[in-house]
Order: sequence, then structure tokens, then C-alpha cells
Amino acid sequence: MFEPGKTDIGRQGVLTMRQASIIAIAAALSTGAATAQYTNVHSAAWGEANHAQILASALGGTFNAATSKDYSNGTVYADRIKDSSWMSPTDQIWSAGTYHATMVAHEAGYTHTFGYVEGNKNNLGSFTGVLRSDEIGSSATVSLDSNFRWAIKNDQQFGGHLFTSRDNDNPDCDDHMVAYKLLRDGALFGYALFFEDLKYCSDKDYNDVAVILTLVPTPQAAMMGLTGLGGLGLLAGRRRRETM
Repeated sequence: MFEPGKTDIGRQGVLTMRQASIIAIAAALSTGAATAQYTNVHSAAWGEANHAQILASALGGTFNAATSKDYSNGTVYADRIKDSSWMSPTDQIWSAGTYHATMVAHEAGYTHTFGYVEGNKNNLGSFTGVLRSDEIGSSATVSLDSNFRWAIKNDQQFGGHLFTSRDNDNPDCDDHMVAYKLLRDGALFGYALFFEDLKYCSDKDYNDVAVILTLVPTPQAAMMGLTGLGGLGLLAGRRRRETM
């Protein structure tokens, strides 16, 4: 549009400034959206283990921050999975497969059952328990042939609430699980799940229940020498136990 009193150069300057403003706004919105894709994890309470410490106890070595959300011990890379996204996979719905689950940490006064709920949504009555949070070192193999959600259920004396990896399932509609992909030499071999057991996620430290998952290899992969975790270290509520 022609503006009286402005030369072509002046009009180009106006357009350039407008374009720059639009780009700046779009960039700010994009940054905000990217941040919102990850649930914020707060520092663990005094005397409790945080994610890096739990990972180190379970997988060995010393885990340090690799990015603002990821950790690494130099051999294993814990890559945080998005909690919400329109464009990429998140930790809310899990694919069919066979997973070996090990209870590695319990930093809570409550006790719980860890398990899963079948399907992409609803169906909460189908919760199936797999491990107890107060039985550190216990393990089980889970095989599912359709999509599902990981979950914890507080014991009845602690409210009996069921919290799944899908936030809209939960009574407070909050995110109660954060997860990491576990990579060795760039290859995925498992996941680390961290749960929050308080309604409304009041402390948001996501260390109340921690489970390590390893992918059970196909027979072909087993023949190639692929293995899961060897020699898990374990953490139990503000106290350490010797591995058996």
C-alpha cells in the first residue's frame, strides 16, 4: 500500500520492521511452545535422590547434566521424552511390545503398585499391577500387543489414586510421569520412568517411584549379542541397600 510522503526506501523500511516484528513474535511463541512440551521437574527434597542420582545408582557411573533436560554418564545417555506435543511422540501413550521392568527407587512416604492400563484412553478399570514400589530390586516382564499407558496406584491408605502417563486420565489432569530414553552408543536399549504420587503434583520432584525398563530383544537381536542392563544398583527411599 502506498503511503504519502514516503519514498520506496522508506516504505521498504516500514515493511522490514513489520516483518522483523512478526518473526520475533513467532520465535517467542515457538520458544514458549517448545518449553511447554516438557513438564518442569523441581529439585528433590533434602535427603532424597534426584534423577541423576537414581540413574547413577541404577546404571553405574556418575550422571551429569548433558543439556537442561538430559543426563549422561559418558556411556549411557538419558534423553528426556517430550510430555506433550502435537508433532512428535510423547511419553503419554506407549506402543505394544515386551518390556522388562525393575523397581529402582522409592523416594516417598506413600507406597504404591506400578503397572499399566491398556488402550490410549479411558479403561482405567483395567489397571494391572506389576511391581510394588517398596520392593526395591523386584522385576517383571510385561508383554502387550496393543497401545497402553504406564501407571502407579497409591495404596488405599494413601488415597488409592491412580495416576497414568496420560495426564487427562488423572483426577487432577496433571502430568504424573516423566520419562527418558536410554541410549548406549546411540542405540536405544530402554527407558527410565519417574512418577509423582501427590495429587496436583505439589512438589513436582518426580522421584516418588522410579522404574527402569529394558527392551526384551527379539531372538534375532539376542543372537547378535544385544543385552539389557547388567548389575543394577538400587535406591530405596532416603536409604541405600546393597545389591544382591
